[in-house]
Amino acid sequence: MPAKSMTGYGKLITGNDLCDIKVEMKAVNSRYFDCNVRMPRLFNFIEINIKNTAKDILARGKVDINIDVKLKKQQFKPVLREDAVSSYLSVFEQIKDNFKIEGNVRLEHLLNFNDILESEETDDMGEQLGEFVVNAVKECALSLDGMRAKEGANLQADITDRLSILTEIAAEIDSNREGVLEHWKERFAKRISEFGVDDEERIVQEAAIMAEKADIQEEVTRIDSHVEQFLKIMNNEENSGKKLDFMCQELNREFNTIGSKSGKTAIINNVVQAKSEIEKIREQVQNLV
Repeated sequence: MPAKSMTGYGKLITGNDLCDIKVEMKAVNSRYFDCNVRMPRLFNFIEINIKNTAKDILARGKVDINIDVKLKKQQFKPVLREDAVSSYLSVFEQIKDNFKIEGNVRLEHLLNFNDILESEETDDMGEQLGEFVVNAVKECALSLDGMRAKEGANLQADITDRLSILTEIAAEIDSNREGVLEHWKERFAKRISEFGVDDEERIVQEAAIMAEKADIQEEVTRIDSHVEQFLKIMNNEENSGKKLDFMCQELNREFNTIGSKSGKTAIINNVVQAKSEIEKIREQVQNLV
């Protein structure tokens, strides 16, 4: 199961006998799922459904959704409130009688009152429109997710190559550690000779103590294990970005420990190279869902 990038773009244009819809989605990196929806106000009642639909597919990232809808049928029809019209006419006649006002009540007089008409939804059109919009969002999200998968495959290939480099560096460190005892013997012999002392037994003892403290076999073994686990998570688990970021921290910690334990220049150089690769891996991992 390939890793997926968090960035992507999707677009869908569709329609039916009720309306024409255009849906556009753009996704960028984010630590969590963050969705912003722009659409006509009449669809506010399905905003939560739209966000949940996008989240189920995209899981993580900052997602902007723009929805344009052109209705082909009228969703609401006006309904006359006859009781309200009768009440107003009765009041008008009373006013005319009480104040001796001449003239007839005309239609424009009644239309000044906004409570004589009500809006009634045409059958179940609102429900049908809502379902159609949500399905369009789902289809567009799947398209965006397909783009994410393609970009994720490229990121995965790059990360895999860099993990191979880390394995090679760890192997080189493992071979360099064999000379740790000789390295410390040379350092102690040089230091003791500066004081005019020649004590081979003490040099060997001190060097052995430091070599034991500087033993990095355990760290090298853990690095190989971390790389293996990293590949397993990346290749087999969905939405693994957060886990892989943690694995980068673990790898970095092991190489830091090796650097602090070992005083050999060759190993220090290996550690610097490894940390540079880990930083590049982590930059790529930040883009994964």
